Amino acid sequence: MIHEEKRLHLLRWERIARVKRILRWMPRRATMHRYPVIRWFSRSARSRSYLWSFRLPQAIPAIYAGCILALLPIYGIQLPLAVGLAFLLRANLPILFSLQFITNPFTVVPIYFACYQIGHVILTTFGFEPTSINMQEMRVLYNSLSSGNWAYNFKYVAAIWLLTSLGSCIIGTFLGVVGSLSYRMGAYEVTVLNDKIRHFQQKRLEAAQKDAGQSADFPDNPEPDA
Repeated sequence: MIHEEKRLHLLRWERIARVKRILRWMPRRATMHRYPVIRWFSRSARSRSYLWSFRLPQAIPAIYAGCILALLPIYGIQLPLAVGLAFLLRANLPILFSLQFITNPFTVVPIYFACYQIGHVILTTFGFEPTSINMQEMRVLYNSLSSGNWAYNFKYVAAIWLLTSLGSCIIGTFLGVVGSLSYRMGAYEVTVLNDKIRHFQQKRLEAAQKDAGQSADFPDNPEPDA
């Protein structure tokens, strides 16, 4: 029993160390001043404990909202929207904020193109004939939007944006389901592990109390009768 308890404790500390390595890259109360968006809300965020809770009621909404928001074609304003959603949904801020880095200057064009293709397929399946676009056109479109050239065929841009948003919601929801299930499984494993450790601790405590009771009933050096 002692060896099994030691193994469980070792497994627990390994998981804690793994979580700490992940949290090192996430915004925390002590590091909020390092982030250009969160620091504007630092005073309000520090006073709201639900923003920093990793329990299921706070983590699951953050995963869903973070995955969908990260894929929406609104690159550049995702971070302030993530902070606002965390307050609105009473969700975990580090998770929701960190998920926004899924889209970055290296991944944004392929991700948006994949989202557009999903939206295109969905509308085509229902009998619509949406606008078609290839990877090169998507890159030109992204460069036009990022440079502020919104006059570039506005109707064309709006149609592509709506198709991409549709695909973003679909893919984001799917990723949210996968992420939330993985998080629930991890939380369940942690609960089971902690229950096993508490069980061994309770058994050890009961055994110690039993030994102490037996020692009291049978003293080692009983006093001789007068």
